[in-house]
Amino acid sequence: MRKTRWMIFAGLSVFAVLVYWHYFSRESIPHETIRLHLRLTASGIYEFHRATGRWPRVPDDLAATSLPQTSPYWRTLIDNGSVAVIWNSDLKPNPNDNASLVMTYNNSGLFSKLGRVWVCWGDLRTEYVTEEVLRSKLQSQSR
Repeated sequence: MRKTRWMIFAGLSVFAVLVYWHYFSRESIPHETIRLHLRLTASGIYEFHRATGRWPRVPDDLAATSLPQTSPYWRTLIDNGSVAVIWNSDLKPNPNDNASLVMTYNNSGLFSKLGRVWVCWGDLRTEYVTEEVLRSKLQSQSR
Protein backbone atom coordinates (compact mmCIF):
# COMPACT_ATOMS: atom_id res chain seq x y z
CA MET A 1 0.00 0.00 0.00
CA ARG A 2 2.81 2.43 0.88
CA LYS A 3 4.59 1.66 -2.36
CA THR A 4 1.45 2.47 -4.35
CA ARG A 5 1.01 5.80 -2.59
CA TRP A 6 4.65 6.67 -3.18
CA MET A 7 4.36 5.79 -6.88
CA ILE A 8 1.21 7.93 -7.22
CA PHE A 9 2.97 10.83 -5.49
CA ALA A 10 6.01 10.46 -7.76
CA GLY A 11 3.80 10.31 -10.86
CA LEU A 12 1.90 13.44 -9.85
CA SER A 13 5.18 15.21 -9.12
CA VAL A 14 6.56 14.35 -12.55
CA PHE A 15 3.30 15.54 -14.12
CA ALA A 16 3.49 18.85 -12.22
CA VAL A 17 7.08 19.42 -13.35
CA LEU A 18 6.13 18.72 -16.98
CA VAL A 19 3.20 21.15 -16.80
CA TYR A 20 5.47 23.77 -15.31
CA TRP A 21 8.10 23.22 -18.00
CA HIS A 22 5.70 23.33 -20.93
CA TYR A 23 3.70 26.33 -19.78
CA PHE A 24 6.03 28.48 -17.73
CA SER A 25 9.54 27.89 -19.03
CA ARG A 26 10.50 30.66 -21.44
CA GLU A 27 12.25 28.09 -23.63
CA SER A 28 9.12 25.98 -24.07
CA ILE A 29 7.38 25.62 -27.41
CA PRO A 30 4.40 27.89 -26.56
CA HIS A 31 6.72 30.75 -25.58
CA GLU A 32 8.95 30.25 -28.62
CA THR A 33 5.90 30.21 -30.90
CA ILE A 34 4.63 33.50 -29.50
CA ARG A 35 8.05 35.09 -29.91
CA LEU A 36 8.34 33.81 -33.48
CA HIS A 37 5.00 35.26 -34.56
CA LEU A 38 5.75 38.61 -32.94
CA ARG A 39 9.09 38.84 -34.76
CA LEU A 40 7.63 37.71 -38.09
CA THR A 41 4.91 40.35 -37.88
CA ALA A 42 7.37 43.09 -36.96
CA SER A 43 9.68 41.99 -39.77
CA GLY A 44 6.73 42.23 -42.15
CA ILE A 45 6.28 45.86 -41.13
CA TYR A 46 9.87 46.67 -42.11
CA GLU A 47 9.55 44.62 -45.30
CA PHE A 48 6.44 46.58 -46.30
CA HIS A 49 8.28 49.85 -45.73
CA ARG A 50 11.25 48.73 -47.83
CA ALA A 51 8.92 47.76 -50.68
CA THR A 52 6.58 50.77 -50.63
CA GLY A 53 8.37 53.58 -48.82
CA ARG A 54 5.50 53.98 -46.35
CA TRP A 55 4.62 52.30 -43.09
CA PRO A 56 1.67 49.88 -42.99
CA ARG A 57 -1.51 51.14 -41.35
CA VAL A 58 -3.78 48.09 -41.49
CA PRO A 59 -3.31 44.31 -41.56
CA ASP A 60 -4.14 44.19 -45.28
CA ASP A 61 -0.92 46.08 -45.95
CA LEU A 62 1.07 43.16 -44.54
CA ALA A 63 -0.57 40.76 -47.01
CA ALA A 64 1.78 42.14 -49.68
CA THR A 65 4.85 40.95 -47.76
CA SER A 66 6.33 37.50 -47.23
CA LEU A 67 4.41 37.23 -43.95
CA PRO A 68 1.56 35.11 -45.42
CA GLN A 69 4.11 32.57 -46.68
CA THR A 70 6.16 32.40 -43.48
CA SER A 71 3.22 32.52 -41.08
CA PRO A 72 0.02 31.10 -42.57
CA TYR A 73 -1.97 32.12 -39.47
CA TRP A 74 -0.72 35.71 -39.31
CA ARG A 75 -4.08 37.24 -40.21
CA THR A 76 -6.01 35.19 -37.67
CA LEU A 77 -3.50 36.07 -34.94
CA ILE A 78 -3.88 39.79 -35.67
CA ASP A 79 -7.66 39.69 -36.15
CA ASN A 80 -8.34 37.81 -32.93
CA GLY A 81 -5.98 40.05 -30.96
CA SER A 82 -3.35 37.45 -30.10
CA VAL A 83 -0.74 39.57 -31.86
CA ALA A 84 -1.35 43.25 -31.18
CA VAL A 85 0.35 45.52 -33.69
CA ILE A 86 1.27 49.13 -32.97
CA TRP A 87 0.75 50.88 -36.29
CA ASN A 88 3.52 53.48 -36.01
CA SER A 89 3.86 56.00 -38.80
CA ASP A 90 7.03 57.65 -37.55
CA LEU A 91 9.45 54.73 -37.46
CA LYS A 92 12.95 54.95 -38.80
CA PRO A 93 13.98 52.53 -41.59
CA ASN A 94 16.84 51.06 -39.53
CA PRO A 95 15.42 48.71 -36.86
CA ASN A 96 18.23 49.59 -34.42
CA ASP A 97 16.96 53.19 -34.36
CA ASN A 98 13.58 51.96 -33.09
CA ALA A 99 14.90 49.81 -30.24
CA SER A 100 12.81 51.56 -27.59
CA LEU A 101 9.51 51.32 -29.48
CA VAL A 102 6.95 48.54 -29.11
CA MET A 103 6.12 47.01 -32.51
CA THR A 104 4.01 43.99 -31.53
CA TYR A 105 3.00 42.23 -28.35
CA ASN A 106 1.08 39.15 -27.23
CA ASN A 107 -2.36 40.27 -26.16
CA SER A 108 -4.22 37.09 -25.27
CA GLY A 109 -3.89 33.66 -23.78
CA LEU A 110 -2.82 32.26 -20.46
CA PHE A 111 0.58 33.94 -20.39
CA SER A 112 -0.80 37.46 -20.76
CA LYS A 113 -3.47 36.76 -18.15
CA LEU A 114 -0.74 35.89 -15.64
CA GLY A 115 0.57 39.46 -15.71
CA ARG A 116 3.49 39.19 -18.13
CA VAL A 117 3.50 39.59 -21.90
CA TRP A 118 5.92 39.02 -24.74
CA VAL A 119 6.86 42.22 -26.56
CA CYS A 120 8.72 42.62 -29.84
CA TRP A 121 10.64 45.88 -29.83
CA GLY A 122 11.54 47.96 -32.88
CA ASP A 123 14.94 46.29 -33.18
CA LEU A 124 13.15 42.91 -33.47
CA ARG A 125 14.26 41.57 -30.10
CA THR A 126 11.64 40.00 -27.87
CA GLU A 127 11.32 40.45 -24.15
CA TYR A 128 8.99 39.08 -21.48
CA VAL A 129 7.79 42.11 -19.51
CA THR A 130 5.13 42.90 -16.94
CA GLU A 131 1.86 44.43 -18.09
CA GLU A 132 2.75 47.62 -16.19
CA VAL A 133 5.97 48.06 -18.18
CA LEU A 134 4.08 47.50 -21.44
CA ARG A 135 1.29 49.94 -20.52
CA SER A 136 3.74 52.67 -19.52
CA LYS A 137 5.76 52.15 -22.71
CA LEU A 138 2.62 52.31 -24.86
CA GLN A 139 1.48 55.49 -23.09
CA SER A 140 4.83 57.22 -23.62
CA GLN A 141 4.90 56.01 -27.22
CA SER A 142 1.46 57.44 -28.03
CA ARG A 143 2.41 60.98 -27.04
